[in-house]
Amino acid sequence: MGQDNNRMKATFYGVRGSIAVPGIDTVRYGGNTSCVHLELDDGSQLIFDAGTGIRPLGDRLAGSDCDITLLFSHHHWDHIQGLPFFRPIYQQGRSVRLLSAHLARGEALAVLDQMIDPHFPVTGESLRADISVLELDAQGRIRIGDAMIEACPTNHPGGGAAFRVNTASGSLAYVTDNELFPPGEAATPYPGWVDFLRGVDVLIHDAMYLESELEEVRGWGHSSIRQALRLACDCDARHLCLFHHDPSRTDDALDAILADARQWMAEQGCECSVTIATEGETVEV
Repeated sequence: MGQDNNRMKATFYGVRGSIAVPGIDTVRYGGNTSCVHLELDDGSQLIFDAGTGIRPLGDRLAGSDCDITLLFSHHHWDHIQGLPFFRPIYQQGRSVRLLSAHLARGEALAVLDQMIDPHFPVTGESLRADISVLELDAQGRIRIGDAMIEACPTNHPGGGAAFRVNTASGSLAYVTDNELFPPGEAATPYPGWVDFLRGVDVLIHDAMYLESELEEVRGWGHSSIRQALRLACDCDARHLCLFHHDPSRTDDALDAILADARQWMAEQGCECSVTIATEGETVEV
C-alpha cells in the first residue's frame, strides 16, 4: 500500500454530515458520512473518522496486512456508524489503533459500544483484530510513521479534536464539526485556528451551512462556507477542501457553492485553491 513519489495522499470515502444520503441527487459528490483515508509518505495508513464511507475503504484494505490507525474527530453517530462494517477489525492478528484525542484512554474504546444487543448482531467481543488505543503526548502530539500529528480542540457540543499531519512532503489538516464562532466560550478561539493551521498545504474543513442558515443553527457546532473560506485565507492555506456537506445539499447546490466560493476567493485576492470534497477523489500533498 505504499505511495508513488513518496507523496502523502488523501482519498475521500465519505463527505456528508449528520446522515448518509444515497440517491440520484447526491451521486456526483457522494452521500456517505465522514471518512478520509490518508496514506503517508512512508506507506503508513491513517483514517479520519469511521462514517458510512469506511465500509468500501475496509474492503480495499482487507487485502493487505498493513497496520491501521483510526483518528476520530469525535464519537457522534455520523462519524462512527460505519465501524461495525469495517472488515479489518474482523481479521485475525490485524493491528488497528484508535485515537480519540479529546477522550481519556478508557473512553476512547466507547466507539465499540455501538456493537451491543439490541443495536447490532455482532458484538465487540467477536472482533479478531488487535485493537489498541493511542494517546497524545503532553504537547498534544503523536508520531505515526514519518509524520508528526498535532491535535487541537474543536468547538463542537461534547468536544472533539482536529488533526494536523506534518510530513517531509507537506502538511494536511482535518478539521470537521467545528464552529469557528460559537455563541459561548470557544474551546479554540479563531486566532488559535489561524495559528494551528498556518501555512498548511491542504485544509479539509467543516463547511456545512450557508451564511443565510447560520442564525437557526448557532451552537450546533458547524461552520459556514464563507467562514471556512476566510480561515483558509487568513492561515495561508494552499488548498481548501469544503467538507461535511449538509445532507440536504444536492449535487447542483454544491456546484453553485463551489462557483460562489471560487468567485469570493478571487475577489479577496486570496491565492488558496478551493474544491468540494468528493467521494473517490484523491488529493496529493
